[in-house]
Amino acid sequence: MCTIIILRQVHPEWPLVLAANRDELLARPATGPQVLLESPRAVGGRDVERGGTWMGVTNEGLFVGLTNQRGGQARGPAPRSRGEVVLQALGAGTVEGIERYLDTLSGEDFLPFNLLYGDARTLRVAYARPGQSRLRREDVPPGIHVLPNDVLDSTELPKVQRARKLAEGLVHEPWSRFEGGLKALLADDLLPPLEALPAQLSGESFPQDFRQQLQALCIHTPAYGTRSSAIVALAPGRVGHYLTTEARPCEGPWQDVTAMLDAPRPPA
Repeated sequence: MCTIIILRQVHPEWPLVLAANRDELLARPATGPQVLLESPRAVGGRDVERGGTWMGVTNEGLFVGLTNQRGGQARGPAPRSRGEVVLQALGAGTVEGIERYLDTLSGEDFLPFNLLYGDARTLRVAYARPGQSRLRREDVPPGIHVLPNDVLDSTELPKVQRARKLAEGLVHEPWSRFEGGLKALLADDLLPPLEALPAQLSGESFPQDFRQQLQALCIHTPAYGTRSSAIVALAPGRVGHYLTTEARPCEGPWQDVTAMLDAPRPPA
């Protein structure tokens, strides 16, 4: 997953709303939402190649989502998969449990990543970076924020400013219009001017037109792009809405998978 838009304590109906696009190689196999864990019951997509996930939600309203840190590809393969971090964090069940789990991790074991985790009460982001034995963490304050392939609210990436601008116009809308506006935000394919592109990092040598495409919220290139999207609305202790599309958000269709979080009832 490459972009997570965070609306914390700004919408009148839902204390925490998250809208996310997953950007990945088009050839990398993945499944749509499924039950990832039974206790706590967690739902999210599955990366078939490595077995992990990029995002998931538990039935008690705990969210975990990961974005890759740009520039990490130049480091080559890592000993452990970033997707396992999301699964283990979901299994921890609480923010406190995730904190204890993160205390056991070293940034040296993974390609660099950014992990958003929390619920309607507490929301944090952790950063795994080479050369750091401990994951740096920070609270996400109330407001509209964007976690891209970089630090929270990075000023270097044009898509961050674009996402925040689009989200600001939605926050007072009732859910039906708010939901539609978030879908349009995730489907936005506006390209920034070439002069606004961030500088290439060490080890990167991407063509300029490809770098420009990466700064759209919905990415379209022949081999890489936006693969799926999700919108999650959380209140304390529960999930109000969990909507997904397993295609580009500009193509759809969207489906409501909230009911997948309900534990099956034992036979009578």
